[in-house]
Amino acid sequence: EEKLLPIRRKGRVLSGLDLLEIDDFRMLRNRKFALLTNATGLNRNLIPGLELLMGAGLRPSLILEPEHGLYSHEDRYLPGGFRQERRYGIRLLSLYSSQKKPTAAQLRGLDAIVVDIQNLPVRCYTYISTLTYLMEAAETSGIELIILDRPHPYGFWKASGPYLRSGFESFVSLAPVPYLYSMTMGEYALYMARSRFRKLELSIVKAKNYSREDSDIALQRAWINPSPNIPDLETALVYAGVVFFEGTNVSLGRGTTRPFVYSGSPWMDSDAVLSELRRLNLPGVRFARAVFTPTASMYNGITCQGIQIIPVSYEFDPIRTGFEYMKILHRIHPEFRFVVRGTGHYWTDYLWGDSTYREAVEQQVDFQRFHRTYVQDGIHFETLTEDIRLY
Repeated sequence: EEKLLPIRRKGRVLSGLDLLEIDDFRMLRNRKFALLTNATGLNRNLIPGLELLMGAGLRPSLILEPEHGLYSHEDRYLPGGFRQERRYGIRLLSLYSSQKKPTAAQLRGLDAIVVDIQNLPVRCYTYISTLTYLMEAAETSGIELIILDRPHPYGFWKASGPYLRSGFESFVSLAPVPYLYSMTMGEYALYMARSRFRKLELSIVKAKNYSREDSDIALQRAWINPSPNIPDLETALVYAGVVFFEGTNVSLGRGTTRPFVYSGSPWMDSDAVLSELRRLNLPGVRFARAVFTPTASMYNGITCQGIQIIPVSYEFDPIRTGFEYMKILHRIHPEFRFVVRGTGHYWTDYLWGDSTYREAVEQQVDFQRFHRTYVQDGIHFETLTEDIRLY
């Protein structure tokens, strides 16, 4: 039986950008500022924040690009150094190149950095890494950091997964939070300002009429891809559970119409895998057979046998679903492999934040036993951050 959370809507949800616009951008008047944004930085009428600012006579001195670029369409490293935005001729600086943090010289003369971006609160989703570096740069340069906050689609999930362990830091795991941390960008910034960047001048424009418990929050506004391979809400939910397969020789459907929702390989016996998954009767999720031919990334041009993951209710547990799926592949397919990246370490370990996920798969550990290795981290984080949650 499918179970849906109640709707607790108090009125139309307004983002920080919406509220800044309603206030005629007063907090940015007579100031020089940089803007970190991408295609998700839209108001309630789907007008880009950059366009609104220019129309109000507020020209950013610098645009900062996260991974995937200003238009959320790039799936590669971007050129380093300054470039030029094509419509308004504003200087662009990618923070997903050899450079991950702006220098003091690049920020000289600015009064503020404005951040408006849709995030998925999974530690390995790199917008949070970019925000962490920006907080450090702003504190060092004595520049105010302004977060235009937005709801996120994981509000009904509590924090879960391990804290990042020492030795597993990377750009895909930089934030000192559990794997699923269930915070908006504004809440995360408050957490980091309290724990690390204590001298940072931080301002947050809260979203309005938003409650963390709203189950339909992402559907109240048009879905704009936060990155090229997250085209809808369903994909965003599944992503949180299957991203660990990026550290294996299984395709996550990149180069298909259903990235992350589809996964498989040329050697997979999808009928056997599907039978095993259905036998588990996992809550909040269904599975179907999938056959796909990626046009990019792993197995480019090769037909893959696999499965489709379909969340059907808020009971869907992404971590458990991905873990059980990977255990099945490891058990029935000798072809299955974990892969080591150029760092010399297993990529799955970096994504999870330590080696326990991979080791539990290899040892075919029961999920409840595996769950006990990280459950206290999520509980601790929820308690630790209770007083700074905004919604």
